[in-house]
Amino acid sequence: MNIAITRIDERLIHGQVAYSWSVEYQVNEIVVVDDEIVHDDMQKMLLEMAAPKGKSLQILSVEQAADYLKGSENKTVFLVVRTPQTILDLVNKGVHFDSINIGGMYYKEGKEQITKTVYVDDSEKQIFKELASKGVLLDVRTAPGDKSIDLTTKI
Repeated sequence: MNIAITRIDERLIHGQVAYSWSVEYQVNEIVVVDDEIVHDDMQKMLLEMAAPKGKSLQILSVEQAADYLKGSENKTVFLVVRTPQTILDLVNKGVHFDSINIGGMYYKEGKEQITKTVYVDDSEKQIFKELASKGVLLDVRTAPGDKSIDLTTKI
């Protein structure tokens, strides 16, 4: 299994994810990892409708994804999650990431804006620092052609 790109985006699959990112990285499968959505038939149906034609879609829990991503299938995967906690949970279950892309983490009460499209709270800052300490490059870009910003320079 080749994880071509891993992205944190609260919207999961939308136009940019479905087309810009999946085309740029030549993926043949999108894997959504979310412990809540995996049990929500309506959200799963919406994600299935948003997934681009010609790309398979997996919607998995953290536990399922940890096993699935360690598989030997010949697939190039775009992994997308809503929160940095999901990434940390996967890392703690043995999934390796060289880098992750941080995209849409939007404003909520108690969050601080650190880039145009990324707002974080103290807990998320700590998670990102822990991921960085494990050697994960934290790349902030909204679209594939954007200039990369190293998140560690902002937290």
